[in-house]
Amino acid sequence: MKKTIALLLTAGLLAALLAGCSQTASASSAPASEAPSASEPEPSPSAEPTPEPTPSEAPAAGEYTPGTRTDTGYESEALGLQFTLGENMVMASDEEINSLMGQAADLMYEDPETGEQILDTAQLTVVYEMMAADVTTGSNAIIAAEKLPLANLTEEQYIAAMEQQMAQTTMSIEFGEPSPVTLGNTEFLSLQYETDAGNGAVMQQNMLLKKIGDRMMLITLSAPDQAGLDALLACFAPLDTAV
Repeated sequence: MKKTIALLLTAGLLAALLAGCSQTASASSAPASEAPSASEPEPSPSAEPTPEPTPSEAPAAGEYTPGTRTDTGYESEALGLQFTLGENMVMASDEEINSLMGQAADLMYEDPETGEQILDTAQLTVVYEMMAADVTTGSNAIIAAEKLPLANLTEEQYIAAMEQQMAQTTMSIEFGEPSPVTLGNTEFLSLQYETDAGNGAVMQQNMLLKKIGDRMMLITLSAPDQAGLDALLACFAPLDTAV
């Protein structure tokens, strides 16, 4: 089943991966320790051991915080949305997301209270918060947050850059026009497009973008047809806390 989910997620991951400019990751990590420079002396055997990485302090109000995911759903206070798995849908686990994204084990640290392996999202450029797939149709939903290289980058400029990057691939891509949409109680800029990898794998995709602080929040939906996209959209509902 794990291999099947990975294959079904491939088409949807493509759009999200191409949209990101840097290293990928999933929800929550700690930075890898830096190697000493050539000018720095090597520590002597009697030197104190390097302390284990510790989690970052709680973010201040208004800063990015990742959503929470369970086996059956996902909630994001940042987006004011919740997602509930539809029929025949399966949620990817932390381990599966990290494996699909090639997350390095040395970026993980262990929570001293729970023993859980987690990530420090403040140190990551792209955080993949959720991936869910319909095992019968291949339709899937991905939610990610990318730390922007320029704080003043807009949703429209992000889309323009993404379209240019995707045009350099071997896929055939037909873009629609960006338009504002409301999902739950939250306003997004939506870009719908069709991808054809040339092997008969044609997917309808819808990327919803919302800038929050220094992050671009991305909801990427992929399905064989418009009905599949509509079914994915129906899995979202507003949280009590509005954005």
